[in-house]
Amino acid sequence: MQKLSAFVFRDVDHEEVIRVGELENIGLSERVYPVYKIIPLTKHLEFLGISQAETLAGSGISPAALDDPYALISRCQILTVFENFVRLSPNHLSALPLGAAFQLTDYGLYGYALLSSATVRSAIEFALTYRELATPIVELNLVESGDEAAWIIASLPENPANAAMQRFMVEYQSGIMLALHKCVSGDEFKFRSVQFSYPAPAGASHYHAVFGCPVTFDAPSTELRFETAWLAQAPLGANTLTYQVVEKNCREMLERIGSARGTIGEISRRLLLQTGHFVKLDEMAGQLGLHPRTLRRNIHNEGSSYQTILDQVRFKLAVTYLTRTGMTHEAIAERLGFSDTSSFRRAFKRWAKQSPNSFRNS
Repeated sequence: MQKLSAFVFRDVDHEEVIRVGELENIGLSERVYPVYKIIPLTKHLEFLGISQAETLAGSGISPAALDDPYALISRCQILTVFENFVRLSPNHLSALPLGAAFQLTDYGLYGYALLSSATVRSAIEFALTYRELATPIVELNLVESGDEAAWIIASLPENPANAAMQRFMVEYQSGIMLALHKCVSGDEFKFRSVQFSYPAPAGASHYHAVFGCPVTFDAPSTELRFETAWLAQAPLGANTLTYQVVEKNCREMLERIGSARGTIGEISRRLLLQTGHFVKLDEMAGQLGLHPRTLRRNIHNEGSSYQTILDQVRFKLAVTYLTRTGMTHEAIAERLGFSDTSSFRRAFKRWAKQSPNSFRNS
């Protein structure tokens, strides 16, 4: 599996080195994430007699922020709350049941978009495109092989290295993945099998109770496997009109995050939401309310060019589709706005120094 945060390619037409990770290079202190994922933790410890103030200690997050739908927090703040939870939890409480108790409403409009998508596959595509709205705490990849799909869960490079924190975040996200699948597909959904890359914790029987399928530990990687047939099914709340409304709101939320991160960040996010029809610089300037010369100058001052940003976005999306979905080259070419499949393959080989097939297989 290619690691997006470190992959580099050279655009030979413009002689500029492009690092894919720059599209997601959000600093640890940038406040761009909603508070969704820390709310269940504070509520659970509060139930155990531990105040919100103790759970939030040292994070710079006020208890009032947990009731503010527009509050944004940083990854550094999130990690501080996680560390507090691990430290304050009696008997090293597992985060797996907490994640499994998640509801789509805990994710706000993002959750409603998943529920109202046309198919589970399209819900996953939405989830990957708008993942910043879900406060990502681990790296997630979806891999398909035959009649089986698997979520591959790995630690983000900036996550703490200590084993307790690593296990906490994997447990929490694994529980959330089960909960979201059940919310979208119904209680009949279950994973075929799950495996974890760490040793079996004390009292690991609750893993079997939560998942209801074979569970193994000390595996080479953490994987949650399920039948690919679920991907073609319609979510319980599939509704075209509802999806259009909530997707529009999610897009605006993502744009607000981008506008706080400079011109390049804002352009990248707008392009990511325009798959299939990427606008030219003049039209982008109009969307931003700027003169084209002003936009070009702003991009130059941030050390890039419009074509470089566009190539970054197209390459990033291509990598995502090749490594996280089973989309054909024809479908990817159309989604990325190429005139035909050959044009996409030539561009990808120019960027990555290998063909799309070789990249996917590697």
